[in-house]
Amino acid sequence: MTLRLTRRIALLLPLLATACGDDEPAAPVRTDFPPLRYGYLPPINLNVQRVVMAGDFVPPTGDGEVGDPSMAETLYAMARDRLKPVGTGGVATFGILTASIKRHHDTLDGLLAVRVDVRDADGGNTGFAEARATATHSGPISDLRATTYDMLKTMMDGMNVELEYQLRNKLRAWIVEPAAEPPAPVDPSVKLPSPPTAPPAPLAPSPIVPPPAPPPA
Repeated sequence: MTLRLTRRIALLLPLLATACGDDEPAAPVRTDFPPLRYGYLPPINLNVQRVVMAGDFVPPTGDGEVGDPSMAETLYAMARDRLKPVGTGGVATFGILTASIKRHHDTLDGLLAVRVDVRDADGGNTGFAEARATATHSGPISDLRATTYDMLKTMMDGMNVELEYQLRNKLRAWIVEPAAEPPAPVDPSVKLPSPPTAPPAPLAPSPIVPPPAPPPA
């Protein structure tokens, strides 16, 4: 009887282990995905009167596409935060060329591409600059929403750097550098220490004059 019970217990051990495994709590699912904004970065001043957002971008919907509309809104928000019109004429147009994250099995490939076109008030002087940023994720994807959000954040960090570089490289004449801040006024009530004075130069030694020779005898 004892041997039979032992065999039964041995047969039940895998089932008991499986049942215990089902009781383990599932990994927490991320629910906090704050909008990505870039107002804390230095603005890029453009010598135009207006900066407009081109509204002709259509999110891609091909095979494996897992991007969402927040990608385009994040790019537009970056443009509003960074591109500042400081001129008296002309227009800068910010457009999205692509905003895509595609999945192939356990690999995600992301691509962002934007373009800035500028023209003066008469339309005779124009120019443009394009910027791109990419990111790749390889490996198991337990939370697709969290993974794509982290990829978008990585690409946007790169896009902020690349966009400023391309604007300064391709549209240097349209960039307005901020004016240098004037020095702070001096409070007359505050006594500033006097500059150190140089010590007096040492006196040169008096020349030694020999006594006069005695008159001849």
